[in-house]
Amino acid sequence: MHDSLAQYTLSELNQYTCKKTFGVADTAIHQAMKGSMNSHPAKKLIIHRPIDEINASLGRHQVSQSDADALHDIKGMHVDFKDINKMGKRIWMHLIGDGFDSERFNELTLMNVQPHFDGLQPMNQAKIQSWLSGN
Repeated sequence: MHDSLAQYTLSELNQYTCKKTFGVADTAIHQAMKGSMNSHPAKKLIIHRPIDEINASLGRHQVSQSDADALHDIKGMHVDFKDINKMGKRIWMHLIGDGFDSERFNELTLMNVQPHFDGLQPMNQAKIQSWLSGN
C-alpha cells in the first residue's frame, strides 16, 4: 500500500491480511511508529533522498533534516533515491525473496508516484502534517 496511513491506523495495518505479500510504503511511517521501527518484524527498505528534493516532492509539507537523518538508525536495506531504478531485483529479493518480475518492474520505473494529501481523511491529514512538520 502506498501512503497507507491516509486510510488506516497502525493497528489496522498490523492486522491487515491479504492473499499476496503485503507491504507499506509511507513517508510518515517512521514518525508514526515513534522509534519502534526496528522492533517491528516487517522487512524494511529505507530510501534516502536529499532533504530539498523531499520537500519539493511533498510541496507544502516539510520534512526536517533531523527526521531524514533519523532514517539512518532503522535496520534494513538502505538505498539512495537516485539508485532505486538500478536496484529493482536486489530490492525485490530483500523484501519478497523470489519471483522478481522484470517486466512489471520496468513498467513501474516509468511511474512517478506522489502523495495526494488533499484526499486524506481529516484525522489522518492532521496527523501526517504534524509528523512531517516535526510537531
